[in-house]
Amino acid sequence: MQNMIPEANTVPVAQYLRFGPPEVLCITETSAPVAGPHDLVVNVTAISVNRIDTDARAGRNKFLTGRRLPQSTGLDFSGEVVGIGPQVHGFDIGQRVWGFLGTDQLGKRGTAAGRIAVDADLVAPAPASLDLAELAALPLVGITAWQALEKLGVGSDSRLLIVGGAGGVGSVAVQVARARGAFVDTISSVRHDELLRQLGAESRFDPEPAAWSTLTGRYQAVLDTTGNNLWQLRRLVAPSGRLLTISPAGIPVSFLTKILPGPTIIFMSVQPSRTGLVTLADLVEAGQLNPIIRARFPLAEISRAHALVEAGHGEGKVIVDIS
Repeated sequence: MQNMIPEANTVPVAQYLRFGPPEVLCITETSAPVAGPHDLVVNVTAISVNRIDTDARAGRNKFLTGRRLPQSTGLDFSGEVVGIGPQVHGFDIGQRVWGFLGTDQLGKRGTAAGRIAVDADLVAPAPASLDLAELAALPLVGITAWQALEKLGVGSDSRLLIVGGAGGVGSVAVQVARARGAFVDTISSVRHDELLRQLGAESRFDPEPAAWSTLTGRYQAVLDTTGNNLWQLRRLVAPSGRLLTISPAGIPVSFLTKILPGPTIIFMSVQPSRTGLVTLADLVEAGQLNPIIRARFPLAEISRAHALVEAGHGEGKVIVDIS
């Protein structure tokens, strides 16, 4: 049985030889990977650029990446299987897939390459109903949103507030929560009002605390993506409710709330999940989840993609076309 599509001996890869601004990124050639026993080899169609990627390149995540250089970039991807390890089952050559490496691979392995070898447990079949490149916008932020809503216990008739509802994680969380039957409000800038209505959010509040300070105890669940105003947001949580933040800025506050009366603030760091990828694929196929794409760049312009993500305040995701 064929388990590899032969290709060139080298593939392009985006790396940085030193920490710094987006301009330190360069495209070089590296040996094409081969499949280990538990690996898939994937021709990468596209990746998304996430804030964790830009922070790593700038040298702000050395506690995760280490200091050894060069480092590669990119943590999630979409693509097609071109090689299958001898102990991998359930995948076929040419199959459309997507995946997320996990934040523990930050700086050590990267998906911004023409071809990657990846543990098959980190990969799942990609939905057939959308363009493969567009799907690259979903794995990392989609799994983050799904895991956060699971921890918050968001279900039918839950009332949820999402802080940063137009961003990568927020725009997915709105859609996933609505698919679960939850009522969703958001805190976001007025320029995102139309998008948030299209995604199914009910009410939008401006980011300044004065705009939502009267909502004390209104929400069973609050999902924060920014790390801002956490003490004020805590007041909006019902006595039996929970507030979850994905921002590292919320870690000190989360520790304090464990010893203080009132709702607990939970910090969550996303973990790879094939179950999450399968769940997201089902939502895509059902028409309940669509990628929100802010901009697309070719691999040769990945530095521009990083710069745009660092500028912030955009709707949805920035993706890089690899193939």
